[in-house]
Amino acid sequence: MLRLGLLCALTLAWPASKAASFDFWYAHTGGPIADAIKSLCDGFNASQRRHRVRCTSPGTYEQTMQKTIAAYRAGKQPAVVEIYDVGTLDMMLSGAVYPVFQLMQEANQADDPVDWQDYIDAVRSYYATSAGNLYSLPFNISTAALYTNTAQLAAAGVTTAPQTWEAFQAAAEKLKAAGQSCPAVSDYNPWIMLEQIAAVQGAPLATQNNGHGGLNAKYVFNTGMPLRFMEDVMRWRQQRLLIDAAATRTGSQTLAFANGECAMAIDATSAWSAIRTSGIANVGVSPIPAYAGTLRRNSVPGGASLWVMKGYDTQVYAAVAAFFSYLRQPSSQIAFARRTGYVPVTREAVRVLQQNGAADSLAPALVGISSMSLPGNAYSPGARLGFSTQFRHAWREEVENAFAGRQSMKSALDRAKSRGDILLRRFEETYAGATLP
Repeated sequence: MLRLGLLCALTLAWPASKAASFDFWYAHTGGPIADAIKSLCDGFNASQRRHRVRCTSPGTYEQTMQKTIAAYRAGKQPAVVEIYDVGTLDMMLSGAVYPVFQLMQEANQADDPVDWQDYIDAVRSYYATSAGNLYSLPFNISTAALYTNTAQLAAAGVTTAPQTWEAFQAAAEKLKAAGQSCPAVSDYNPWIMLEQIAAVQGAPLATQNNGHGGLNAKYVFNTGMPLRFMEDVMRWRQQRLLIDAAATRTGSQTLAFANGECAMAIDATSAWSAIRTSGIANVGVSPIPAYAGTLRRNSVPGGASLWVMKGYDTQVYAAVAAFFSYLRQPSSQIAFARRTGYVPVTREAVRVLQQNGAADSLAPALVGISSMSLPGNAYSPGARLGFSTQFRHAWREEVENAFAGRQSMKSALDRAKSRGDILLRRFEETYAGATLP
């Protein structure tokens, strides 16, 4: 974890900035996402002659966060780093970051004022303080969606994509009866099977408004709607209606859907990049279902955001602000979305996309935006809890034990809650006396 003092004092009045170069660490080691980020970096460097960004990847999300901690302690941190969603609270409390709303304000970007309210509601609230100020810049954002092979569903007598979990089960049963060996597929990632499901159903994951109200939160996902859903998942798995991605030919839920092996997939909107390039036809995409008779709430963002690290002078921060202004341009957002499947994060970018008549090629992104824009409740900003990466591992381990028949799903979630609460108390002790921003 980060628990560090300031390396420098930031001035409120910036002098006229000079040309500057800075490092940006991103957390993708290859593939279309890494290529798209490199393209953004090259585009910024080519768009002006004053500043230059050097973009490198130190590894995966977890590796990038750990290397950033080590680099900061050694005084060798990058100016900008991509940190995944579950690292948000750690970064906010670290004392090592320069909040992006403050950066853009103090950079005096008079020719490019930032309308923070233009950001999609769920995206803005996920990375904002209690006062509504963004601490990091939303970057590669996705949410959960249901992908359907419309031809396979039609052949089984299912004419519309399931909007409820009851309809999802009915569709899977018809597909199985029609001879489909993989009616639906999932990798059982808690980001979807716990966090997204709870958000859409408006159910709490933890007390203190999912941790937003204080560090003394406790997990509560072992009762109510999250328990109901995971018990349904257990039953669907036993009935061979929902197949484990590891049991498919490719071992990947995205590829198992893209190659036609599975008729439905509960996946991220960012999976669209791989699905589209596979050449599969007859693909439908819709929001993940909700239970019949319940009020659907907004889904929450996944992916990552960009954090600015302390320790640099105003010239470097002026260059970072210029880079962020470039990234916020609708053309940059749309180009990145096309190459990766991530969603544009501002309403202006969505309007431009729709006005250009090219929205069909990014249908999952628009479904994701619509899903994240629904009205929410007290739990709709998502969870803001410490040691979330370790918790996800614990949750998955206990759920896998239930799948293997070593315990009931209720016992699995009870044990995951107990292990999660221990992590929360350790986090609370680590940041004793800290005030949530």
